[in-house]
Amino acid sequence: KVITVPITDAMTPNMYVQVDLVGMTDRLETIKGVDPDPKLPKRPAYAVGSLNLPVPPKQRTLEVIVTPAAAKVGPGERTGLTVQVKDSQGRPVADAELAVMVVDEAVLALTGYKHVNPIDTFYGARGADVRDHYLRSYVKLAKPDAATVTGSTGGPGGGRTRSNRRAAGDGEKDEMAREESGAYGGGLAAADAPAAEPTTTAPAPVAKAEAKMDKNSVADLQQAGQGQQPGQPTGPSIALRTNFNPLAAFAPSTKTNASGMATVEVKMPDNLTRYRIVAIASLGTKQFGKGEGAVTARLPLMVRPSPPRFLNFGDTFKLPVTVQNQTDLPMSVKLAARTTNAALVDGAGREVMVPANDRVEILFPAAAEMAGTARFQFVGTAGSYTDAAEVSLPVWTPATTEAFATYGVIDDGATSQPVALPEKVITAFGGIEVTTASTNLQALTDALLYLVRYPYECAEQRASRIMGIVALKDVLAAFKTADLPSPAVMQNSVISDVERISQMQNYDGGFAFWERGRPSEPYLTVYVANALIRAKAKGFEIKPGIIERAQMYMRNIENYYPYYYGPEIRQTISSFALYTRKLMGDVDIAKAQRIYREYSGPTKMNMEALAWLLGTMTGDAKAATERQQIVRHAMNKVSETAGAANFTVGYSDGAHLLLASDRRVDAVMLESLIQEKQDLDLIPKIVTGLLAHRKKGRWLNTQENTYALLAMDLYFRTYEKTTPDFVARVWLGNDYAGDHAFKGRTTDYFAIPIPMKDVAAHDKQALTIQKDGKGRLYYRIGMTYAPASLKLDPADYGFVVTRTYEGADDPKDVTRDADGVWHIKAGARVRVKLNMINENRRYHVALVDPLPAGLEPMNPALAVTGPIPLDPNEQKSRGAYWWWYGPWYEHQNMRDERVEAFASLLWEGVHRYQYVARATTPGNFVVPPPKAEEMYMPETFGRGGSDRVIVE
Repeated sequence: KVITVPITDAMTPNMYVQVDLVGMTDRLETIKGVDPDPKLPKRPAYAVGSLNLPVPPKQRTLEVIVTPAAAKVGPGERTGLTVQVKDSQGRPVADAELAVMVVDEAVLALTGYKHVNPIDTFYGARGADVRDHYLRSYVKLAKPDAATVTGSTGGPGGGRTRSNRRAAGDGEKDEMAREESGAYGGGLAAADAPAAEPTTTAPAPVAKAEAKMDKNSVADLQQAGQGQQPGQPTGPSIALRTNFNPLAAFAPSTKTNASGMATVEVKMPDNLTRYRIVAIASLGTKQFGKGEGAVTARLPLMVRPSPPRFLNFGDTFKLPVTVQNQTDLPMSVKLAARTTNAALVDGAGREVMVPANDRVEILFPAAAEMAGTARFQFVGTAGSYTDAAEVSLPVWTPATTEAFATYGVIDDGATSQPVALPEKVITAFGGIEVTTASTNLQALTDALLYLVRYPYECAEQRASRIMGIVALKDVLAAFKTADLPSPAVMQNSVISDVERISQMQNYDGGFAFWERGRPSEPYLTVYVANALIRAKAKGFEIKPGIIERAQMYMRNIENYYPYYYGPEIRQTISSFALYTRKLMGDVDIAKAQRIYREYSGPTKMNMEALAWLLGTMTGDAKAATERQQIVRHAMNKVSETAGAANFTVGYSDGAHLLLASDRRVDAVMLESLIQEKQDLDLIPKIVTGLLAHRKKGRWLNTQENTYALLAMDLYFRTYEKTTPDFVARVWLGNDYAGDHAFKGRTTDYFAIPIPMKDVAAHDKQALTIQKDGKGRLYYRIGMTYAPASLKLDPADYGFVVTRTYEGADDPKDVTRDADGVWHIKAGARVRVKLNMINENRRYHVALVDPLPAGLEPMNPALAVTGPIPLDPNEQKSRGAYWWWYGPWYEHQNMRDERVEAFASLLWEGVHRYQYVARATTPGNFVVPPPKAEEMYMPETFGRGGSDRVIVE
């Protein structure tokens, strides 16, 4: 029998057809050697069949046709796009909504990105979403009358014996079991086996891409070489290509007219490339479509410079410029260059013949002049055809710079500091900066600088930068040194860090160091939540749900401790979580008292946990006894001298789980004591001791600097009460350097920069600072310099680091001469090998390898296809766990000027790291030494030697 079912649009995108057949069968197999008897009754039988029938959404698919006004346009020109939308019958669709994007094809091709058709997103195959339950196999047959049933031998007559009846009964049960398993009839289905449900994977949602149009105005460069050839007649202006935005247009909501047409106007950026045009259409909630097209930006004459991504002071190189002729006739091109902060060592002009539809590469030998930014402008002319381009790149000082700072106060009179320069410094770099202020907040400049400039950007380091900036948000105007970014820049830094951290939160509300998906770290989670809460309190926007999920994590943080967290680790993190919850208004004094009792009070708890508990319970009368006991315990355990005081805390091997340090304990206890007992005479001594532990104007790591800034900010806001009214004057030798008057309460400061060339002229002379008037003068004298020698010898203060280069494809591509200079063939792939040796276990290690400017690192994902086994030394150090696979590092960064690898726990042994780079720019390049350090104990470090690389 044929059953006809009409297919309707409502069945889109697929339907499941299932047929259930039930009935009776007389097909009986032999049971226990007994032939079937035709007089026995028929047995119940059933069968099931199903089919997943796709119903394509043809009636809901829109046809989208994209047509550019011109297939080829010039950079910076305006052009139009026409988008036509039709339904499945080919009829124009009015009032359809379009999202139109014009994107650089090269950017999309890097990852092979394809825009998803919305039809595939909204009409992915669906499951049956039903389950079948069959009861047919449970039907019990009535026993036939004994007088009419044949005996066990199959002969007529006679009734069954008792034994025969028992055998027949067993046979019935056996037959029933066979029916349940589907043994009869071949096609009969098991009674309670539900039909299989097909599984489908929904297509991934379309990723939202956001980009901003470049608002920089297009500059004009006068006729080629005119800036270097005075007296020549002025020619027509040449458009300088500066807008290289990969997003040419984004029209998210464009409507079609009655004819199903829509137009989009596009102003092309200055890129010379092919653009992909994508139009996504929707009509109501059921009809969708996608169309694509292409437009190419080109010029008859194109000038394309290909500079390195950066330069080091002391580099000389050959800057490649490609001149392309896209006409059918040969072209004589005049090319001129103009530079800022870079010297062209072989002339600024060239004339070259470029064949038809061909290109020629021209090399401009150049050298970096000073640290800063180098800019290059190139202009080409050939009759009426012109093109110009501008590029800029940073010029770094080699990693041989050193900085020192000293601080002091003057209540009356003057002070002198001798000035003695190291031998052979570069007079074009560095100098002395004298900073005077009427508040000691200026003494925190280097600590804040350290956080702002910290080069690694895990969740902890971003959170530290947030807290350091928001702690001083109201007094950022006091930090306008030449080194410190403006308050607006630091505000934007906080916004960026908050956004990035928000993307790193795991589903349990916790955070990992580098990226979402890794196990959440309890201490890090509380620390990041603390930073976000402080940022929110200062007016920064936090996405909804971020803090709330972290709050739930902290309320139940004891559930997230790994088994190897000891009691001292648990008590510290739990206490820290309580203090952080208090900042968000979630005060839990009962839990604080429970933790205090659980660990038998102050004698069994470490000082950091007590400091957090004191800060949590401050101001609560119910916890008065606990607060008094903690303060008394702190007074008994403090290490105190006549002028300074500090605390110590001892952790076992798990200290790295807390990023612990004694200076952090000083800062946390200082903050809690200020809130608990402002008149305590121990507080000024703790401040003195905390400031005395700075090295070169800052504390050792991000944790210490962050908590010190928070505590010192509270101290200054609480205790400074003097109204300044004085004048500060500065002399270098007998030469007057400047002065500044301080009147009234202000966080303003005055900075006097003295260039290194002037400092060198007054070598061995004294720097004098004088105060005239009432109040206290705080001063900072900072010196920055770069040794004239760009070559550093290796150093071992906990790590031994070495670096070698070798040809990745041909050993002859990389050689080293007797002087130790590396020679690399231009265009070759280079394998960079780093060896790092540490004799003891290290925590939170950063391995950094600066690059020569002529090399660019390649994406490691293109070369590494699987897990990397441990090297033999590390296998030995792990003992029974040698089978563990994976690199020693947890995270790596490929930056323009350096490559970085990080490990939270580094076992003792020899560790190898390698990557592949390509030699892209010919030249003679300075290569700073590779370096390894413990990020939270930076005095534990090691470096290799400086190198010189020649790409030829």
